[in-house]
Amino acid sequence: MPPFNLLDYFPEAKGDGLNISWAFEVNNRGRLAVVLRSYVMILEADVCMSGNSRFPVPVMGQSSNNNDLTLEEWLEDVMRLNNKGIKLNFRSTEVVEPACRVLARVADQLRGPIILNAEILPGPSSALTPPVDAWTFLTLCRTRFPHSTISISWTMYPEVVEVQEDICSKPGYSLEMIDRLVALVKEYSLIQPLMFPMEGAHLKYSIPEVQRLVFQVPNSSLMIHSDRGDLLTVEDLLLFRQSFGASQTFYHLPEDLLKHFYSLI
Repeated sequence: MPPFNLLDYFPEAKGDGLNISWAFEVNNRGRLAVVLRSYVMILEADVCMSGNSRFPVPVMGQSSNNNDLTLEEWLEDVMRLNNKGIKLNFRSTEVVEPACRVLARVADQLRGPIILNAEILPGPSSALTPPVDAWTFLTLCRTRFPHSTISISWTMYPEVVEVQEDICSKPGYSLEMIDRLVALVKEYSLIQPLMFPMEGAHLKYSIPEVQRLVFQVPNSSLMIHSDRGDLLTVEDLLLFRQSFGASQTFYHLPEDLLKHFYSLI
């Protein structure tokens, strides 16, 4: 059974989240075959409901178009090596229960860490999709996968900085948003490890608020992410590391920015 802490499972990371390697958007057969033979420690993939079959099933991808891999097939391929962790992003409320049913059949056979992720609250800017229903996601993940890490966050607009003036939204995570997330953690009595994905371009405006979050939620960590390197600087990343600690922060960043950051540590 996988240990609670990601860093416990990967001692070669030496207690530093920066040393955990990830493969993101592992949503098709070709990419899965490549990363299973690679050095990466954790595979991240998206799960949605198929839209073109008589009996809809959970498939890999951010939308129901052009899917060549079901969740069941994806898990079977991962289990052939069985030495990597997985992170599954639930893209809608409707996929949560069917995907949990599929995962439950094999969860005890997976040696590596299991991270279950969903955006369950409205974010600091307008989002293109509604949040995943918090009750559905948290109840199923807590009861069916007590040894997983639960990853929860806010819905995000994909271009957080450039659209700020258009959507009239202040950058950053407000204290009200933080308190709503903490309230959910308490309401559902979540005692397993929690991960909070944070958009770096918002996090840099909200360090005291997010420090309040991790202080109130023991055994929690941050996944700092950005799709665009020009929204963050290495100085921002160094400040995040100083503010939250090496063992409490993981990273999903453009490769060039991540390499520059790593070279300074």
